[in-house]
Amino acid sequence: MRLTTSKIILSALLSLLFLTACETTPVKQETTVWDDPKWQKHYKLLKKFEQFHLKGRIGITHPDDSFSSNFLWQQRQKDTFTFRMYGAFGTTYLILKVQPEYSTLDTGDDEHFEGLDAQNLLYGVSGWDIPVTLMQDWIKGLPTGINKSDLLINADGTLQQIKYLDYTVDYVRYDDAEWDLEGKVIPMRMPDKIRIVQGKNKIVLSIRSWDIEPDQD
Repeated sequence: MRLTTSKIILSALLSLLFLTACETTPVKQETTVWDDPKWQKHYKLLKKFEQFHLKGRIGITHPDDSFSSNFLWQQRQKDTFTFRMYGAFGTTYLILKVQPEYSTLDTGDDEHFEGLDAQNLLYGVSGWDIPVTLMQDWIKGLPTGINKSDLLINADGTLQQIKYLDYTVDYVRYDDAEWDLEGKVIPMRMPDKIRIVQGKNKIVLSIRSWDIEPDQD
């Protein structure tokens, strides 16, 4: 079943909303190597935290469809997160809750769905092919499980591009964030705009705020 009711109600707004998440051509830095001390320091910090909370906008483009909305991502631990898409006035389009080997999806029309695979569940209900499981790391700029030859690393020690299977992930822009690690404030450079392309499908994430949470033992 598709999210037709919400999409029909909002159809007049889609073009305007999507403009805020449209493609931006990356201003690319010079690249460096995996063993660069700047990248290694940044990479190790990214691997240390799993709990984070961020808000922004997501733009989705397929050959026959486009959609844009606000989104919230709250990561509690590996493979345990909540992904919510909602409108300008707080109207929920969907809430995807993911746990290891089990996911639920609730729509703004009060429909409830369950499944084992989060990406397939989201696609089956909404028609949007969003690689949410992979995005747990990608949204941080962390290339878990990616061959070094399939990465481009910026000279400032951040990630520029990932190529994985038929996905190309470009980190268009970064912004400053902070992580309170055991009472010490650690400055971080976190993704501010990310573009994910798979064939003719494209997802653009424009992140407004990062909240890196203290780890809980």
